[in-house]
Amino acid sequence: MIKFFRRIRQKLLSENKFSKHLIYAFGEIILVVIGILIALQINTWNQERINSLEEQRIFQDLSEELEFNKFLLQYGSNTMLEVLAATERILSRINDIEYNYSEKIFNQDLDKLTWVWVSGRPTTLYDVLSASGDFKLISSPVLRKKLADLKRNQESLIKFEEIQNRFVDEQVRPFLNRNTDRTKVRSVFNNGAKRVTIHHNSVFPSNSEKLFQNREFANLLTDLNFFTSRIEVNYKRLHMDIAQIDSIVHAKYPDLEPKKFNPY
Repeated sequence: MIKFFRRIRQKLLSENKFSKHLIYAFGEIILVVIGILIALQINTWNQERINSLEEQRIFQDLSEELEFNKFLLQYGSNTMLEVLAATERILSRINDIEYNYSEKIFNQDLDKLTWVWVSGRPTTLYDVLSASGDFKLISSPVLRKKLADLKRNQESLIKFEEIQNRFVDEQVRPFLNRNTDRTKVRSVFNNGAKRVTIHHNSVFPSNSEKLFQNREFANLLTDLNFFTSRIEVNYKRLHMDIAQIDSIVHAKYPDLEPKKFNPY
């Protein structure tokens, strides 16, 4: 096409028809500009298609990571609720001698005082996407903000879990080792992450009544209850973040089916 216009232009110049030459030259320029615009548009469409496919891949990875996070948070929340219930039952018995509390339940609760769990993870898909520059491929600004909120709340959870775990390892366990018989009840993980409580006979006499009158024990329980409560607050925030992100992802890709996480 360009050669065709060039031949016409040369013929017009040779025939000294300058005005018509200008018209054809202008037409040639217009044609070139249109061609460039069409090429740019096609390139834009191709890039948008590639970005859409990449975004869908990111959403698939995100959905599967969220499934794993749901498991960690749900198991962690269930564990911390058991710890909270155990501290509250023992404190109720300390403050009320008439509180109905069997020796068997007390020994189970002593074991639960040492339960810990780690749900927060230092590296997430948010970090990977940010480091690679792929975070900008997520077209939804609302989703980008919610992912940032999720990352911030995960970092907060890591700090509170570290505080609680350190308190259990450095304060609660040493006290229980000095003052209780921890061989009566032990918890083990069975089938992946399923916790099972096992009861054993013991040669050591019970000293529960002394513990119920021990001020240090009561103070440890109060602190443990406080630290554990703060973790549970973080779990609730993260559950809300994940639910909102799930809603955004499935609104855009309703046919997306993440692989369910099964630890067992």
